[in-house]
Amino acid sequence: MADRRQPSVFFVGIFFMFFDNTKEKCIFANSKLESKASNREPMTTPKAVIFDLDGTLFDKSGLPLYLILKQTLRGRLVTLKKERNARSRIKGKFFGNEEGFYNAFFKEFGNKTARRWYFEYYMPDMTHILKKHYHLNPWVLDTVKRLKQKGIKVVVFSDYNCVKEKLEALGLDLSLVDYYFDAPGLGGLKPCKESFLALCEAIGEQPSDCVMVGDRDDTDGAGARSVGMPFVLAKKNETPNLEF
Repeated sequence: MADRRQPSVFFVGIFFMFFDNTKEKCIFANSKLESKASNREPMTTPKAVIFDLDGTLFDKSGLPLYLILKQTLRGRLVTLKKERNARSRIKGKFFGNEEGFYNAFFKEFGNKTARRWYFEYYMPDMTHILKKHYHLNPWVLDTVKRLKQKGIKVVVFSDYNCVKEKLEALGLDLSLVDYYFDAPGLGGLKPCKESFLALCEAIGEQPSDCVMVGDRDDTDGAGARSVGMPFVLAKKNETPNLEF
């Protein structure tokens, strides 16, 4: 039976035109990290565990293809390409606050209609796709419940907005999440140091008392290390090592 998350092989070629292979470039770096992790001593119990969303709490395989298909139908394929390029150019930069971030973000588009497209169509489209085709990774619920039982704060931190809506679309009970943040709302995309510091201040914890869990070392990991926060790499089809 075909994987329901693969919309059409026709769009595979288009996919490689729009979505870079940054994550794949990290394979060797991640392999080194995994080797070190295998010999790592158990971590001190943190006061908060911060989870990335896309690619960490759910397997996002096929998601770019769905987005390309949807925006092709909307006649917005060029706008989608500009969105990807804009994210790449401003990644890790700090713009002071949410307004500053979005002003810089949409300036990269050079299109006055981009803001409306992004908030009224693109992000709702993404949420709808998640609800229809995706679900939480098998380890998520048990892990989150265990953390809550231990009195550890559960935090979700995404590079995209609509975090609440996306978590609901994936079927996560929001009562299990103490805080959720989007990086634009904090002023800068991961690995922006200031965004990580603002998150820690908002939850009332020091970076060293938190643990970041994410699928990308170049964003989740780099941002965590910039503020002295331990990082756990979430590998596909595996439960993150959160033994403490």
